[in-house]
Amino acid sequence: MPSITLYTSATHRLDADSFAEFSKTLVNLARDILKAKENNIHISYVIAETEFGTPVYFEASLRQEVFRTVPVLDDFMHQVDLLIKEKTGVIARIRCLSFEADNTYATN
Repeated sequence: MPSITLYTSATHRLDADSFAEFSKTLVNLARDILKAKENNIHISYVIAETEFGTPVYFEASLRQEVFRTVPVLDDFMHQVDLLIKEKTGVIARIRCLSFEADNTYATN
């Protein structure tokens, strides 16, 4: 963890080079701020039909850790917000969902 998904409408789609650059920056933010291990970071990009709401939505699911305090998560979300504004020009809806390790069931 973290498992990160960026959803955009077709009109706000990132081209391949922009998404690669976005992903690289996002990996660095996850490593530097969230202290995530690179081999545990998963990033998906979904082009979605958006009927209502913002054309860009960001969701991160991550394991709770003692070092992932509220200020740390606030910093991460702030940096993600700046990154998305830079790459898309949109104020995105951003959600970070934190789970206790005992309540996380996963494989591979």
